[in-house]
Amino acid sequence: MLPQFAKDVVYKLHSKHLAVGMTIFALGLFKKVVLADGISVYATPVFDAAEAGVLLTFFEAWSGALAYTFQLYFDFSGYSDMALGIARMFGIRLPLNFNSPYKATSIIDFWRRWHITLSRFLRNYLYIPLGGSRKGKVRRHINLMITMILGGLWHGAGWTFVLWGALHGLYLMINHGWRAVFIGRGKTKVGSFFAWAITFLAVVVSWVPFRAESISGVSNLLKAMTGVNGISLPINLENIFVNYGLLFPVNLITFDGMFHNFLYGDNFVAICWIFLLLLIATFFPNTQQLMRNYKPAFETYRGEVVKLDHKWAEWKQTMSWALFISIIVTVSILSLSGESEFLYFQF
Repeated sequence: MLPQFAKDVVYKLHSKHLAVGMTIFALGLFKKVVLADGISVYATPVFDAAEAGVLLTFFEAWSGALAYTFQLYFDFSGYSDMALGIARMFGIRLPLNFNSPYKATSIIDFWRRWHITLSRFLRNYLYIPLGGSRKGKVRRHINLMITMILGGLWHGAGWTFVLWGALHGLYLMINHGWRAVFIGRGKTKVGSFFAWAITFLAVVVSWVPFRAESISGVSNLLKAMTGVNGISLPINLENIFVNYGLLFPVNLITFDGMFHNFLYGDNFVAICWIFLLLLIATFFPNTQQLMRNYKPAFETYRGEVVKLDHKWAEWKQTMSWALFISIIVTVSILSLSGESEFLYFQF
């Protein structure tokens, strides 16, 4: 990255760099103040309730965990895009930091897509100096666990971060073991879907200790997510279950409502937010793909940014794209009037 500063273009404003940079910045701002802040109101109450010892329902727990999963990604990815955009306005390219991590089909793939600069630092300055994979499989697994636990402690000196790092260390060990057993087997669409689903659920579970303030908060939320507190369904379904003779053990299925703790206003809106952001995170092209022809950032891995199948979706200096970005900026500015949570003050 440093050789760029020896070029005269860095110290001069250029219309193309300004256009590309402002577009990337606008997309990042929208991610942060509209998407991340919009979903945050459904994450914070659930985690606060878990810390207070509230007996959460199965659906409340999962809605809170999923809401935080998307809040964290769009918040951090949005900040990264804004940094990339500001730098690009002056002709400077920064390293890519996010590459659609929730599209990953394995934990190894996830860490090649999530917080790329941190994962590269952990690999180069912890994992490899510890011996990496050069000293046998057992030592490789030990090195992975040490690296991820230290990566957790990098985020904060607390047992919750140790647990988060240990979980990902365990995930990586299982992933490497799986690859060793099933190496050489071809991928199918069904297999890829299940690989994605398992990876995504594992990541969602791991965000619980990352966000929770205490081990008791982690325990309370995970118990609810695994159905230990039972599964509460809508009240109007009870008669249907009884009429069809569907009887369940006591406390396994109840009919007190899916969200009977009333942690936030409109439950239907919360569900819509979660599904919308899931759709965006898993099916929509990311910023780097949209701006691919203008090389918005340095790639860590060759071919990291996949080319879009439809060229019409790629950004161009056209009136239609200018209008779209103007709408994005307007919506983002209007959203700035509300309170915006900053997730990274403690890191």
